[in-house]
Amino acid sequence: MSPLSMEVDVWAGKWDLPSVDQQCLQIMAYAKFCGAPIKVNVTNNPFWSPSGSLPVFRHGKDKITSFQSMISFLESKKYSADLKLTPLQKSECYAINKLLEGKLHPAILYTWWVDETNYIELTRPWYASVLPLPFNYYYPGRYERDAKKYVETMFIEDEDQSVIETHLLSDAEKCLTSLSVRLGDENYFFGKSPTSLDAIVYSYLAPLVKVPFQQCALQNHLKACPNLMAFVGRISRGYFPVLSDASKNINLEKAKEVELRNKRLRNAFSLLFAFASMTGFALYNNIYQEARLGRRFATKLERIKDRWRGRPLSLDFFASGYEEE
Repeated sequence: MSPLSMEVDVWAGKWDLPSVDQQCLQIMAYAKFCGAPIKVNVTNNPFWSPSGSLPVFRHGKDKITSFQSMISFLESKKYSADLKLTPLQKSECYAINKLLEGKLHPAILYTWWVDETNYIELTRPWYASVLPLPFNYYYPGRYERDAKKYVETMFIEDEDQSVIETHLLSDAEKCLTSLSVRLGDENYFFGKSPTSLDAIVYSYLAPLVKVPFQQCALQNHLKACPNLMAFVGRISRGYFPVLSDASKNINLEKAKEVELRNKRLRNAFSLLFAFASMTGFALYNNIYQEARLGRRFATKLERIKDRWRGRPLSLDFFASGYEEE
């Protein structure tokens, strides 16, 4: 099958980012680094994904959702940014990736989804604006719950929210400092050419540089690491110089307007549901009463027939107080 048929479904870009999603940024950057001719589809809908999330890499009937599996697949097609890495360098790449997952990822997750101000003012409005109906009612809340659950599993004992935030940010800042020391004066982590590690690091750092969070202590710490700031700028200018209109056409004010409209729709649906419930109950009650009267009438009719056959009717048979036995 032709390599031109390789495609990847991603979240849209914003704030001069090719995509706002960290995992989507990984595969998009790596595809640029290794020269793979991958068509990028801005779908903003994870519903059809095998894992319920984006990105989804597609090649014919193959669908891949993990970054490492995508790298392996591209290597099988002779596209790799890690060909010159030694076994020791590959081990270091793996170790740094695990450091990022354990120390930086939780803090970024907290910043996007758990921090109430960021979630209400930025995260939820943006996702609600790009997701199609009715998924914009479901996914932002789901991602928020998943992020909170992820953070809670890191702190078994009940702790104050401020203590949790301080702990997460402290670990993340130490991680950024370690990255800065490791990068040093080099353009990339393993020399003059970017590798999979550079794609991973870029996917974590670029949103911290570009996204206008309402509050984010990590941004201030990152600005104190000029080599990391230059690293993000170098990749953005070299590999994502011009963003498509599809990645620029969403602005935050519009996102907030959409979120307000969605809130009004939710209230309208709630009122409609309440009205439908009351109407349904009234109809059910009316039908039940009519059915009960019908059964009473049928019972009396049968008794009339029985008495007509052999016994005279009593004068009080049709009295209003008569009840069926």
